[in-house]
Amino acid sequence: QFALSKNDVVDFINKLILTPPEPIKTFKGVKKATYTLVATKGAKLHIPTTDNQTVQEATDEKVVVIVKPRELPKGEKFPYKGNDKVILSALKPTQYLQCDDEKIKALAKKAIGGTTDAAIAARRIEAFVNQYIQKKDFSIGYASAAEVARSRQGDCTEHAVLAAAMCRAIGIPAQVVAGIAYVEDFTGKGKGVFGPHAWVRVFIGGKWYGLDPALNGYDAGHIALAAGDGNLDDFFGIISTLGYFKIAKIHIEKE
Repeated sequence: QFALSKNDVVDFINKLILTPPEPIKTFKGVKKATYTLVATKGAKLHIPTTDNQTVQEATDEKVVVIVKPRELPKGEKFPYKGNDKVILSALKPTQYLQCDDEKIKALAKKAIGGTTDAAIAARRIEAFVNQYIQKKDFSIGYASAAEVARSRQGDCTEHAVLAAAMCRAIGIPAQVVAGIAYVEDFTGKGKGVFGPHAWVRVFIGGKWYGLDPALNGYDAGHIALAAGDGNLDDFFGIISTLGYFKIAKIHIEKE
């Protein structure tokens, strides 16, 4: 764990804030969002394609990316019993995702109750972590899942590492995703913006699905830039991208 002063963290995040080209009230009920991202300061844009987002058009200067959240599939069981090496690696304990920690295992068991359905278990962990972390602020900096399980404190990264570790603890492959997400009232004045964010993706039924314990649900207001084991390098690795593009256009399709 390392710590920064609250003012340092807020100032750092403010420099990476992206204002939408037009005001957006909410992404709730949005089935698909198409973003046109334009590079600034001569930078080159590299946005990944995932199971939840598709890069439709890409040059060094402009990327058109479609984000389309999908419902988690019902009826899939856990733990994961496949043999895909990449997926199996998303079940292992790491420096920041200590899924073998006794506290984390106990929290995961408590969160899921008696369900054997992977989607239900994942959703219960998402909701549990949102409520479990009581002091929601930027004062921690970046803590591991084991630290968060005991401190019950942190921002989006702490929500993400704890939820991912809890999913791994019960046998649901999970990774921490770093990117940007839309926050409806970032300033407390009703102004919605996109800012640096961390959430979770889980592998269920052959695909990855988004969870966001910090914002109480994954939606089309998320653009992924990287995914991994929750290592600090993953999060800071996106900073070189974040400061060098703007959102030129957003097209929203509602349900």
